[in-house]
This record gives sequence, C-alpha cells and structure tokens, in this order.
Amino acid sequence: MSMQELVQDVEEVTKLLGEVTRPRIRNVLLTAKAEIEKEIVNLEMKEHFASQKKASGEDAKPKRYLVELTEYAWDQSDKFVKLFVTLDGVQNIDKANVGVTFNENSMVLHVSDLNGKDYGLTINNLLEGINIEKSYCKVKTDMVAIYMKKNNEGKCWDHLTRIQKRLKEKVDAEFKNSDDTSPENALVNIMKKMYNSGDSKTKQMIAKAWTEGQQKAHLREEM
Repeated sequence: MSMQELVQDVEEVTKLLGEVTRPRIRNVLLTAKAEIEKEIVNLEMKEHFASQKKASGEDAKPKRYLVELTEYAWDQSDKFVKLFVTLDGVQNIDKANVGVTFNENSMVLHVSDLNGKDYGLTINNLLEGINIEKSYCKVKTDMVAIYMKKNNEGKCWDHLTRIQKRLKEKVDAEFKNSDDTSPENALVNIMKKMYNSGDSKTKQMIAKAWTEGQQKAHLREEM
C-alpha cells in the first residue's frame, strides 16, 4: 500500500474517532489507527535506508543485518519525555547515520552502519501526543538520547505507551478479582494468563517487566 493511501486511512480513522461514543468501538479504532501508523513509520524507515544506500552507492554492497532494539530507559520533565537507547560506539559514526522519525503518537529511531549493522527502535501508541517539530535526538557516548516534546506541558505520564497503561490496568483488575489468597501467586497466575493470550509485543513487555521485578526482588534479598 502506498504512503498516500496509508495517510488517507489515518485521516479516515481519526474522523471516525471524533464521532464514536462507545468505548469498545473507540478502542478498536485506536488499535486500527496504531497499526496504520506503524505501517507508515516502517515505510518511512525503509525509504530512509533506501535513499541513504542510493546516495552512497551501497546498493551493490551486501545488505547489512537489521537489529530490532527492544531495550531502553525513559524519563520525563515538565516539557519532554526522554528515551535513552544504549548503542556501543554510536558516537563514532557519521551523525547523518542516526535519525528519528516522529509522528504525533509514535517514533522510530534508525541507526545505519554501526559496526556493520543497522539498528531500529519503534515505539507506537505513546500515552499522549507529542510536538513533532520540537522533538529531537542527541548522540552521546554509547547512547542515543531522544527528546519528545509534550503537547501538554506539565502533565506527568504514568506510562510511556497506552498499551503499557492498559496492561497495568488489566493486571490490577485481574489481581483484584483473583481468588488466590497469596498475592505473589495471584500475580504470577495473572502474568502467565496474560502472557499466553497476548501478542508478541505484549509478551515482550510482560517478560521485561517480570525480569526487572525478579532482579529487584533478588537485590532486596541480598541487602
């Protein structure tokens, strides 16, 4: 599907979102919009890499392996939500090889030819809208720092994405309704249930949250 068709699809879904009143239908439309926006940023990313290769005459060279990044840290101030992505030696490559594509509710980091590989990080369904023009990135030692300007300054984001927020709300609801008398066992059962029924992205987030929780628990035991 062409970029023009995808943009038209987003506009159509956005128009429908302004008309619906039923929460279930609204969630379906939000999910559809997020999927279309993901297609857009992925297409933009492919076009970006293709133009870079064409400009540098790399089409005849062997293709580099694309590494999909999943690990990052995030923080926020009154004005910005900040992402920190660790990439060893990123400060040594041409700055033109590091770029971020921002959309109102998503962002894509693309790093070309770092130690013979390309790297990409996609974050969809941001909790709140961002100002595309005032968002930017900085290359630091072994790290790319991404600054997403909040549309609503001063508002604290309790989660980075809407998906993470819905996941937390679902865990809380399941935990509240659980018949297990042990909080630890109830949480384990809920996490397993959600992991088994979730998509790949949900499973990835649950696995990450579980690992971080286990590490924190281990540290508390050692103290």
